Amino acid sequence: MIEPVGQVWLDGKVVDAEDSRVGLLTHSLHYGFGALDGFRSYRQDGGGVAAFRLADHLARLRSSASAIGLELGHTHGDLVEGACDVLRTNGLDDAYVRPLVFVGEPNIIFAHWLNPVHVALVPFAWSGYSDRDADAGTTAQVSPYPRPKAHAALYNAKLTGNYLLSVIAFGHARSSGVQQAIFLDEDGFVCESTGENLFAVHGNLVSTPPATRSLLPGLTRATVLVLAAELGYEVAERDLTVPQLHDADEVFTTGTASGVLAIPELDGRRIGDGTAPVARALRQRYLDAARGRLPEHADWLTIL
Repeated sequence: MIEPVGQVWLDGKVVDAEDSRVGLLTHSLHYGFGALDGFRSYRQDGGGVAAFRLADHLARLRSSASAIGLELGHTHGDLVEGACDVLRTNGLDDAYVRPLVFVGEPNIIFAHWLNPVHVALVPFAWSGYSDRDADAGTTAQVSPYPRPKAHAALYNAKLTGNYLLSVIAFGHARSSGVQQAIFLDEDGFVCESTGENLFAVHGNLVSTPPATRSLLPGLTRATVLVLAAELGYEVAERDLTVPQLHDADEVFTTGTASGVLAIPELDGRRIGDGTAPVARALRQRYLDAARGRLPEHADWLTIL
């Protein structure tokens, strides 16, 4: 469960969370018109706390907002400083921060520009999903809800409205007795899971669907492509089908909140032998990078 914090960053300053409530005529509340992101901070083995790939996440936030015509009104430096300030103010180390760009009130008509644009950074303590075992992995099924391929460019941005299908598909999966759902597009090609990118392992090849499909090309995905190559695997962005997932040696997901998480069972079928050694190795190397154990990737860390 998420424990609320005392302070958040809103429109350029740290404020009490109780003072950040929005009105019922907030435009984004009605139409899902906004942009979001998510980054994590980690305790460092050498002491202190660092945000992981903070600059990249904030650059994506700006790009996503711009894709639907929203301007942030804050410089990159403002956002970096705000992120560090709100983490320090709340005394957080292992944490998740949700950046959110939303349209305010009172005009709940489609002319969104008649309202102010707000930017928030909302932190909370985080060590991973309580219902997803990092060692055991998570079971999954192919979702009956296809991702529209005509909207691939929109899915390449992290937009609030993009997650409607994810919420529906996740609920359907849980009611079906599994923990995750995987989206296909109308051509039957794999896109991603409800909130994470998807990888398949075939021998020494570690592959993930290309960004031309209806998916968000995630920053954890990009990180894992680098780390997998460093571990000696061949990496590729290529189209994947359901039979290729069923026949894979491993299937795993990547995401900021969940890290690297194996899928040992898909559609009731065991994937490989279920031990997922590649996913385990990549999860460990990812944590090594996030906790400051890989000096060659120190540029991924912003020390608070």
